[in-house]
Amino acid sequence: MSFPNAQARILIQGMTGKEGSRMARWMISSGANVVAGVTPGKGGQEVEGRPIFNSVKEAPPADVSCIVVPSAHVLSAVKEALDSNIQFIHVLTENIALHDAVQIRRLAKDKGILLFGPASVGVLHFPDMRIGYLGGEKPFSGQIKEGDIALISTSGGMTNELMAALSRAGLGIRLAMAIGGGQVVGTGLSEAIALAEADPDVKRIAVFAEPGQPLLRELRRGWKPSKPFILMLPGAALDLLPRGLPYGHTGTILGEDEPTVVQTREDIRKQGVACAATVAEFVSLMKQTYV
Repeated sequence: MSFPNAQARILIQGMTGKEGSRMARWMISSGANVVAGVTPGKGGQEVEGRPIFNSVKEAPPADVSCIVVPSAHVLSAVKEALDSNIQFIHVLTENIALHDAVQIRRLAKDKGILLFGPASVGVLHFPDMRIGYLGGEKPFSGQIKEGDIALISTSGGMTNELMAALSRAGLGIRLAMAIGGGQVVGTGLSEAIALAEADPDVKRIAVFAEPGQPLLRELRRGWKPSKPFILMLPGAALDLLPRGLPYGHTGTILGEDEPTVVQTREDIRKQGVACAATVAEFVSLMKQTYV
């Protein structure tokens, strides 16, 4: 599986809604090839000069679908996109029922489709491929520096924050992926790292992970990527709170049998992986990979 290129034809399911129309405006302004939108019952309308269709089947052929529909309708929207052989699906919608998220992931895996989300703000690949909101309204206008880092995060907000911090430090981005912060997502951290490792333009990898992510157990056991790698693991405050409950993102859960966040950092560092607790430390460690 690989990312679509800048010429990929993009549908936005739910494009007539507030979020869908804003996504259309931002994506089009950044050069994305949005060809149409889909909203049942609103076929014949236009948003940002693009036609709206009642179904994906009626819309022009597309390579990508961005799904921005109410949570109860996400599963049916994903099924519709899969039935039309769309090869890349991005789901912005949050708060999807866990059983729906599990089914969405299974359906995408069964068809070999690359799916980001639920609750993903998107993906971008310099110099000109962007899907979703990631990077702001105009990500390629110079505010984000172009470089060779792949930045992968469970948090959309922290993806943007860390891209900005790296850029201020003179360090550039090649690939950024906000995978979503739910308990079940289409592309997990380990899978996203594999995508970054397969990209020849990516020379180093940075990951923002929240407590409870399966990747942390893998790192504690000694696994590490093949390219220079920095992990940022915040959340030491969770060590003072009851365990087994979601904090912030639904996937941020410190299990009863898991070590504290502070201990997890120490265990990962003992395996030879650079692990930061703060943005400043993260940027400093990333700079060291260039020495």
